[in-house]
Amino acid sequence: MATHLAGFFGSIDSTTLTRLTTLQDDVLTPSGTQRYLVPDVYDNIQFAFATGVNLSQARIVSPSLEVEKSDLDINPITDGADLLTNADPSIWIPGRPVPLVPTESFEVTASEDGAGATTAQAFIALGTPENDPMPQGVIRSVRATGTTTMTTDAWTACTLTLESSLQAGRYTLVHFAAFGATVVAARWIPQGGGFRPGLNGFSGASPAQFDWNPSLWQRMGWYSMLEFTHITIPQIQYFCTAGDTAQTVQMYVIRTGDI
Repeated sequence: MATHLAGFFGSIDSTTLTRLTTLQDDVLTPSGTQRYLVPDVYDNIQFAFATGVNLSQARIVSPSLEVEKSDLDINPITDGADLLTNADPSIWIPGRPVPLVPTESFEVTASEDGAGATTAQAFIALGTPENDPMPQGVIRSVRATGTTTMTTDAWTACTLTLESSLQAGRYTLVHFAAFGATVVAARWIPQGGGFRPGLNGFSGASPAQFDWNPSLWQRMGWYSMLEFTHITIPQIQYFCTAGDTAQTVQMYVIRTGDI
């Protein structure tokens, strides 16, 4: 099994914690406009990150966490920018996944310390206690590009074109890096639907932005994210802070057999 990247966004003007709004999600069940219901099986928090120009705090809240008196702050956060820093992204990765309770609601609250309302966004990776391991085979690096105009501060689906054709067959995606001028996060849409594995984005045009610290990135992938064939390249969703028109994705895949 893979993971699912859930997103929250809001324009806030509060020095105390206030709820962010859920992003449109075709997989998770909403509970109002500020909460999702924890899905069955995918009920563990694997990592999270939050960004904002004046962001001072971001916290994951659920009934089970409150019962345990656990203030699950996203720590570190990116305060001072909507975009993560490529060289040293502020991403919270717990020592082991944090369990939630299936069907309970969860939300993100945030605060800011600026003069007036500013935007904030947060992303939570839900998954199983352990991800499915990579299949056997050679890891191949594949580059893909897109030219979709992004909708600001929302998930936007992007159709990708491979720069080089893949050998005919079935493939498993095991890691990726998504690049764009103002991308904060990216997640995949599996063929036929289902949970959408995602990661933080890397702001800036590729390949000029290939010079970044891989230490956290290496800890967040290298498992079976999704399967596809050489003729059914899955779409990817970007969350951007502006209407970007160019996307680049470096995909790491393993060929698993013939069609």
